[in-house]
Amino acid sequence: MKCELCGAELTGEPPRCPACGAKYTRVCLQCGRAMEAGETCCGVCGGEGLPGLDRTRQELLAEGIRCFIPYLNERDYRIWFGGNRDGGGGDFQNVPGYTRNPPRERVVLPALVEGLPIYGVWNEFFCIGAEFAPERREAVFARMSPIREIVLSSGIREAFTYAFFGCVGLERLELPRSLIAMKNDFYDLFLDGKEPMGNGVRKSPITIRFRGTEAEWGRVAVTSRFWDYVDMGCICMEYAP
Repeated sequence: MKCELCGAELTGEPPRCPACGAKYTRVCLQCGRAMEAGETCCGVCGGEGLPGLDRTRQELLAEGIRCFIPYLNERDYRIWFGGNRDGGGGDFQNVPGYTRNPPRERVVLPALVEGLPIYGVWNEFFCIGAEFAPERREAVFARMSPIREIVLSSGIREAFTYAFFGCVGLERLELPRSLIAMKNDFYDLFLDGKEPMGNGVRKSPITIRFRGTEAEWGRVAVTSRFWDYVDMGCICMEYAP
């Protein structure tokens, strides 16, 4: 497997990148848990483990990336990129998750922070709630337009409502084989299926590169209009088993 940050081949166990030093921790593709050093399959469910990019909080903050831990119930916490999730609580709403300005052309979202798995990407990550208002969108689009590629590391399970809102310059979205749901985000990228984001700028189609087979992609829950966007040429699919 290649490093998701720099493209060099990973070595060792646990895997590391010999070029940039990035640390990877194996994550179970079936249940999402971080696996112990030396585990070749998950000791809980028996699922396959793939190396997920594991970064420190300091490294993430240096990249302008914040993660949030909204509550699901009194005893169940999950780490998310983005905070406006149902049940997440007001403390996580209207707080920017991606703060780097200007944005990098290529944004890599890791699968773990200090060994703790990140479940998914949600609303209020690239843009906060107030920026969804029509009168503010033009400024949002201008600010986020430098982003050309977004990579989700192996282990991330979901990309849900408005996860990539505002990324009008996005040309390539790379998704891991661990993904189980990808809903509503195609609406974010193609508001009417023809004029992306309604900003008057005609944009090239987005290439979605799925690091798995076409059959595996068929098991990912997607919006009902996904294949309509493919047929219209708004989305080009690539599979990389």
